[in-house]
Amino acid sequence: MGRGILRLPDTGEICVSDGMFRDAADELCSFLDGYRAVSSTSRLSVETSCSYAGQGRASRAATAADGGGAPSLPSCVCPKPGVLRNVLTIVRGRNHKVDEYCLRISPVGIIIEAGTADGAFWAVQTLRQVVSQSAGGRLPVLSIKDWPDFQHRGLYYDVSRGRIPKLERLKELAEKLSHYKINQLQLYIEHTFRFRGHPEIGKDASPLTAEDIMELDEFCRDRHIELVPSLASFGHLSSVLKLPRYRHLAEDWGIGKYVSPDAGKLPEWQKRIAWSLSPANPAVYSFLESLFEEFLPLFSSEKFNVCCDETFDLGLGQSYGLCRKRGKGRVYLDHILRLRDIAAKYGKKIMFWGDIIRKYPELHRKIPGDVILLDWGYDHNHPFSRVKDFKKAGLGFYVCPGTGSWNSLFPRLPEAMANIRGFAAAGKRNGASGLLNTDWGDGGHYNFMELSWPEYLLGAEQAWNVKADCGSYAGRFCHVFLGSRSKDLSKALVELGDVAQLQVRKNRSIWQEIFFATVHDEIFRGAIVDAWLSRNGKISRSKIELDAALGRKTVRRLKEIRRVMVKYSDGYKERQRLSRRLRPTFRLHGDLVGRVPIPGGRDAEPFRPDILPYWIFAVDTMIHSSLKLTVLGKGGCDSGSNRRLLRSGLKMLMARFKVLWLARNRPSEIGITLDRYRRVLDSI
Repeated sequence: MGRGILRLPDTGEICVSDGMFRDAADELCSFLDGYRAVSSTSRLSVETSCSYAGQGRASRAATAADGGGAPSLPSCVCPKPGVLRNVLTIVRGRNHKVDEYCLRISPVGIIIEAGTADGAFWAVQTLRQVVSQSAGGRLPVLSIKDWPDFQHRGLYYDVSRGRIPKLERLKELAEKLSHYKINQLQLYIEHTFRFRGHPEIGKDASPLTAEDIMELDEFCRDRHIELVPSLASFGHLSSVLKLPRYRHLAEDWGIGKYVSPDAGKLPEWQKRIAWSLSPANPAVYSFLESLFEEFLPLFSSEKFNVCCDETFDLGLGQSYGLCRKRGKGRVYLDHILRLRDIAAKYGKKIMFWGDIIRKYPELHRKIPGDVILLDWGYDHNHPFSRVKDFKKAGLGFYVCPGTGSWNSLFPRLPEAMANIRGFAAAGKRNGASGLLNTDWGDGGHYNFMELSWPEYLLGAEQAWNVKADCGSYAGRFCHVFLGSRSKDLSKALVELGDVAQLQVRKNRSIWQEIFFATVHDEIFRGAIVDAWLSRNGKISRSKIELDAALGRKTVRRLKEIRRVMVKYSDGYKERQRLSRRLRPTFRLHGDLVGRVPIPGGRDAEPFRPDILPYWIFAVDTMIHSSLKLTVLGKGGCDSGSNRRLLRSGLKMLMARFKVLWLARNRPSEIGITLDRYRRVLDSI
């Protein structure tokens, strides 16, 4: 940070030296509403790349030398004395890394230097945060030279397990992600696209349409986000293959028929009827081509995620003979290569999940160089370093951590933080070209998108800079995203993550299991179990007893978390009321209604009041689970009156769930989760 400040005036011009920077200029105008973009009357250039004393790759923030004053602007963009007009200038720089930019703020103006339109756009996002956290338009003198650790920084969002957000919500998602320099978005689709040639697929799931995809694709492009198509093309297709028209395409003929003697060795959780397409059936490829023909041209991206993960039943049914002859790994790879050929007809290069091909290292070098591997795993102690296997084979790959939100009432934040951080470090070390953060919706997708923002932003931060400090993350998230510097709120977030982290089974919060358990479930027998738990975000292994005492202790913790969140929510509502009354007072470079004033400074990023009802709902579901354990667990006070209270509470939560779902999502397959509620209600 240099000495001095820049007093940013209410109105001005954004001088653009190159037409490719028009998006960045328009983005500036979106939050500096008294400004307009103009083309430069003279050709602006910068002779050398930005270089500042104290610049370190680890810190990313370059500052003026101590006592050395502010960096200067090129003379052609310095305003005349006493006239602050063209104080914002975007110029083309030289010798920049991909997405690199330089941002300089001096007492007389701001200059953004970038070699690409993307770099300039990301510089604007940094400036947005500087402006939003500066008091009264008084910006600190500073110099920043920055670039990402991963060229591709994405979010992978599941829209196939029960819930599809409304189109405006998907746009809102893309808008917010772009503010944090995410440049890729994928929507996971199994059956939730309306295929004209296959009207049976997803007809009762409120599917996305071709018009939805094209509109979202254009919206994302305008925000420098690549919307990459993703379509299940091997396993995970029971929603399609159970339909009579398509059963013959399934490995098990759509009826659970297997011919391999190894079928009986499948773990119970892998025994899925009509799970995978059979590569032994030639009709499979005609079917897939008919899907690709409709789907792929809707996307401007040249990439295509064909998925192909968890093909548990490959070689057990129709392809049994083929796999015995050629080997299961070879049959799997041949399928991938067929998909590559079909996708190429539509100008796409494929990527696929790497869990199956990883088992066949002898085949890695047979994968074409234009195919991207997606290495995934979601545990806090995942063997992250094994990404080097793909590096050794000369393959391009992304690292793909997870948000820890599925199979949970609130995301398992400690697990997600360790997983994202571990994959980011291993990916950077081994040359991954992308980090794709995944948010799944197993079991009906009752885990709302609004709960996952801490993990989304952590993924964005780690994808940009793997050396970012995770210890201070909760406080920074609450400041930048929620608009609060309250230590109580950041502590509540950490504590809520600790509570949610408790798990006995892999990637499943115990409170989610209790919530959907019927009254006679063995979970209430008071067993002493090995569990993963967390304290202050640190995960450890320990034995615990699932009894009423644990329930009572957890209720006390959750009630304190709820108190903090409700207090903050109520405080926001009061600030909103005052903001509306004093609108002219709070107006500077944009309408601050919908933002939270920060004591001693300007507001933080636009506050998200719409997510708090979802967070408080998540806390209430966890309180219900804890109370359920105090009643039904070992040492509990099981009685008719307490069961009636549980039943009444669950009915109210069910009603709130429906309201929250429909406020921001299509009806989709809400019935999956509502049926789970009903099964529990019937058992109480």
